[in-house]
Amino acid sequence: MKDKGVKATKKSKQSFTQRLSNYLLAGVLITAPVTITLWLAWRAITFVDSQVTPLIPLKWNPENYLPFGVPGLGLVVIIFGLTLIGFLTAGYIGRLLKRASEAVVKKLPVVRSVYSWTQQVFETVLSQNSSAFNEVVLVEYPHRGCWVVGFITGRTKGEVQSLTDDTVINVFVPATPNPTTGFLLFIPKQDVHHLDMTVEEGIKLVISGGILSPSEIKKLTQDEKAKKAAEEAHAHHKPSVFMRLRNYFFGGMLVTAPIGLTFWLAWEIIILIDSWVRPYIPLKWNPETYLPFALPGLGLFFIFLTLTLIGFLTAGIVGKTLLRISERLLDQMPVIRTVYGAIKQIIETIFQDHSNAFREVVLFQYPRPGSWALGFYTGDSNRLIKDISEDESINIFLPTTPNPTSGFLLFVPRKEARMLSMTVEEGIKMVVSGGIVTPEYHAPDQEQEKLTVQKTGSDAKVDESDKDVESQKAAS
Repeated sequence: MKDKGVKATKKSKQSFTQRLSNYLLAGVLITAPVTITLWLAWRAITFVDSQVTPLIPLKWNPENYLPFGVPGLGLVVIIFGLTLIGFLTAGYIGRLLKRASEAVVKKLPVVRSVYSWTQQVFETVLSQNSSAFNEVVLVEYPHRGCWVVGFITGRTKGEVQSLTDDTVINVFVPATPNPTTGFLLFIPKQDVHHLDMTVEEGIKLVISGGILSPSEIKKLTQDEKAKKAAEEAHAHHKPSVFMRLRNYFFGGMLVTAPIGLTFWLAWEIIILIDSWVRPYIPLKWNPETYLPFALPGLGLFFIFLTLTLIGFLTAGIVGKTLLRISERLLDQMPVIRTVYGAIKQIIETIFQDHSNAFREVVLFQYPRPGSWALGFYTGDSNRLIKDISEDESINIFLPTTPNPTSGFLLFVPRKEARMLSMTVEEGIKMVVSGGIVTPEYHAPDQEQEKLTVQKTGSDAKVDESDKDVESQKAAS
């Protein structure tokens, strides 16, 4: 009887602790999503406010007249500013100013490249008939029989399509739990299986690492879909003024986002270089000590001047001697000599006039036959790799999307790699944009036909001129 009582009390205690753990888990499940969402939203609002609020004139800033701060003020200013810009650029004068500003931007060497692809990306993504990131698909990756979720970014065009036998689709395969990075693949149309889920549901599936199954995601999003349907039904009854404001807002975003992102990136790079270099500039050589204002780009100018001066000095006998002495000192240091040797060899290989490293774009089958990817040729494979592999191989760097500074080094048989005529800059644009930006391509057959037509026309003109000369001779 005592043993039964002890067991009963243990069971009651276990049930009580289980109830507490269930309450705890229920509290986490209820509060964690709401708390994380509100925290992310608050972080985004405070970041936008910190960037935009200092730019608001004092007389227009309501916080100067109120005894408290206004959270979200920067976000309101951005929405109002983009809508106003879209309204102004819809007119004739606004279009003239837009064309004039674009003409100025396109004359700047590096800025014009960044501006062109950002403009193309925003125009493609925000257009109403765009298919970029609007469909969730299932593709076999990295080999047959293994499947992953991907997002369609468009239909493959240009040189990539011309070199493949089938009609291929641009598919972005995201990573988990960060779907903002992944790989751009070109998959045959018949191998792309469309899924009955929204892009939002697909992103949830990827971020959760498969914890949320498609059926569970659909259950979770039923209420959201109902709300969205109600909002869409209500939107038809809204006046046309709202639709015009919405169009002005997206128009302002299309105008300002590419040029804003371009100059923001350029400005961030200049500030970063200035913060590194300015502390090493002697005070008597720093013009900011004599001027009442700062000089943006001063560090970049000093780097350019210093590198040019070093190159000039090392071209002489004294400079070469000092360079050899310094290299001998570095070669005697255990760890540093290894790092220095590797970096020196990489830099010399890239900057050699006859080097092909990162100067050619390659199309090859990855990660399986029938699936294609873009890479960059970095050189011929090492002798040790050639001895192991059956065929002659080349080194290919496969970049990730949208960050091409990371990826994989692959050794691909030369016969399976197809060198493209597009430039490295065009290849990087295509990778960064996830296949949205596709470079223009003129097939060799078309160019040959044009040359043949031109040549035939010129030959015909020559024949006609010869006939005229002969007729004149006969008449005389």
